[in-house]
Amino acid sequence: MAWLNIYQNLKQAIQDVIAPEMQQLRGDIKALSADIGALRQELTLFEAFVNRQFDAVDKRFDAVDNRFDAVGNRFDAVDKRFESVDKRFDGLNAAIDKRFDAFGAAVESRFNAVDKRLDSLEKRIDGLVGDWRLSLDVHERLAALEARLEKR
Repeated sequence: MAWLNIYQNLKQAIQDVIAPEMQQLRGDIKALSADIGALRQELTLFEAFVNRQFDAVDKRFDAVDNRFDAVGNRFDAVDKRFESVDKRFDGLNAAIDKRFDAFGAAVESRFNAVDKRLDSLEKRIDGLVGDWRLSLDVHERLAALEARLEKR
């Protein structure tokens, strides 16, 4: 029975000292569990808030991307217009080059004709110079003959 008495005393001590502490720990654990539940709920709300903010930022980025795409499309259209203008200028340059080539050929043929006429005039002038000298010689001889005839 002594053992029974020790057992009863130990049981009573556990019930008097440890059981209230365990009850208090259970209450603390339940309070912590409630606090953790509230914290989880706040964290879930915060996560939803952050996701909404990121969604709003994503929408703004999408809007900016759309605007950049629109500007890029406008630049593409301008590039196409410049390409068509470049093609038109290339065509005009080719036409102008052909006209200048034709004009240059016409002018060159005219200059060649003028050169030929000047060459023929130069030959005639050279021929006249020879004739001029001859006519001067003849004139001087005639003048000398006339002067001799007058002296007689």
